[in-house]
Amino acid sequence: MDEFISTVKNQEIPLHPLDTQAAFMNVPYHFFYANDAGTAASYMPSETMRMAFYQALQKFPLLAGHLRSDGTGKTTVVVDRAQLNMPEYLESTSDVDFATLREAKFHHSAWPRGLSTTKAITTAGASGHIKLLNVHVVRLHANSGVVVFVNVPHYVVDGAGFFTFVELWGTLCRATRTNDPALRQEAVARPLCFDRGLIGRSLPDKRTPLDTETVRVYTESSLIADWLAWLSPVMRGRVLSRAKFSSNVVSHTFRVSRDALAELRARVCAHLDELDVNVDDTHVLAALVSKMVAQAHAKCREQHEQSRSMLAALASWLVGLVSGSETKSSQSLNLLADVRHGLDIVEHNYMGNGLIPHNAQCPLELLETPTTAKSLADATSIVSRVYAGADAPRVASFIDMISAEPSCFTRPMVYFARNPTSLVITNETGFKLYAADFGDGLPEWVCTIPSFVANFIGFLPSPPSSTDIIVNITLKQPVMQHVLKNEFWRDLATIVY
Repeated sequence: MDEFISTVKNQEIPLHPLDTQAAFMNVPYHFFYANDAGTAASYMPSETMRMAFYQALQKFPLLAGHLRSDGTGKTTVVVDRAQLNMPEYLESTSDVDFATLREAKFHHSAWPRGLSTTKAITTAGASGHIKLLNVHVVRLHANSGVVVFVNVPHYVVDGAGFFTFVELWGTLCRATRTNDPALRQEAVARPLCFDRGLIGRSLPDKRTPLDTETVRVYTESSLIADWLAWLSPVMRGRVLSRAKFSSNVVSHTFRVSRDALAELRARVCAHLDELDVNVDDTHVLAALVSKMVAQAHAKCREQHEQSRSMLAALASWLVGLVSGSETKSSQSLNLLADVRHGLDIVEHNYMGNGLIPHNAQCPLELLETPTTAKSLADATSIVSRVYAGADAPRVASFIDMISAEPSCFTRPMVYFARNPTSLVITNETGFKLYAADFGDGLPEWVCTIPSFVANFIGFLPSPPSSTDIIVNITLKQPVMQHVLKNEFWRDLATIVY
């Protein structure tokens, strides 16, 4: 730790408006490592892991900074060597054996108690400050394995920066254990860009107009949203953590075979002869999930209508009239895309947030129809056109919009609360979830926390031995019950847990 502190330089890093778009959320992941070789004493040694952690931190000094907000949506990370906000680094042991976790397919019910030290919403810790990095290293029974929990708030990184840090930590630990100075030098020499100004310098001159719904979501005034943006990060976290975003929410994880998905894509593309954009496997998957969730919501509404009285229906209508909620004829599908590709800055290794939502209003009359290759093709065409339109001019227009009013970052949250059928899909299959090797091999399983927030769908890569796509779905429990019964989905996907 002292070595790290000696390298710290005082600095202030003004965050980009992109950084605040998901600022109230965390990026929490668990990495499960198995000690199948049975090397009890030397397996992922604690002292070496801790030393490598602070070495990796030298490349990410902002993770020891404090958040400072001005109340208008602008936030700065302040790194002050005299008053560092040191990461939380915890170590513990557990009576749980790795074999128990493996047998349970890593279901959270088998996890060591207290493994996850943060939740989905970014909140202050015991110190009263928001930690910008939390780590919990849990050594399992008889050193049968190690579970590493890592969390970083979305304020400072997205998945690219998160997994870069974890991989660097593992590489530096491995280099120390194998006495490989060349490996260490290669790892620390890799340039990483924390300069948020790169985004502005990479924007093109051309602009493409945004869709009307996206503009409405981000520019329509909301007293609640503006109040949330005005709060400090600590107070906002306190308010949102009590909003029960995860109440009555359940998550399930599925595995989708690449071969089966490729076959489905071929069937879908047979109905897309006139589509002039690329159709990826994940586009078909996103369209299928969109239809499946819309169908589940429709069944929930149908059950609700059948069970309530006329008086209750009238009361519900009046509440909707007063609150301003609408009866939607479309699903607000938000597909997260990485601006690094759209702005052609991948080679810069940008470590700030690079994800922006691209919105599509998918007609419910299309999504709620029975799923066939033809109806899925109609939904896929919407998804593929959205991704095809995520080019530099459209990215630039979005950044112009959020930069003009930095406090707008809380408005989508209010919009989603008023539109419970909205869906967010993030494709993380390109992230390096399984790259962190501390010297004893790669993790056997990597996953996020058990219950994230409702209507959030994540596509993740499988462990290296497979090319399958892992799909994590988080929904309200009544909606999830219908998803689990969806025959088209059950034929394609295998439930993991």
